[in-house]
Amino acid sequence: VGAITKQALFPPLTPAGRPFRVSNASRSRRKGIVASSLQELIRKTLDSFFISAGKITLVLEEDGTVVDTEEFFKSLDDNTHLMVLEKGQKWT
Repeated sequence: VGAITKQALFPPLTPAGRPFRVSNASRSRRKGIVASSLQELIRKTLDSFFISAGKITLVLEEDGTVVDTEEFFKSLDDNTHLMVLEKGQKWT
């Protein structure tokens, strides 16, 4: 009974989303996106930039480092500037 009461009174906390700034490859468009995981950030980026092809690469805008693991994503600071690259695009 104690475990059931604890679950009802204290539901598991979902991780709070963190803010990121994402631009397209030409840097002509920039969006603020809040996400709590790399997969959520990718999904929201696809929606926000109206990208229908599901294959994108997120890189750090400052040096082109690929953000491809959850561990690296978690190490990023709030408001990190990222760039979304579609197939065939390269960071410059």
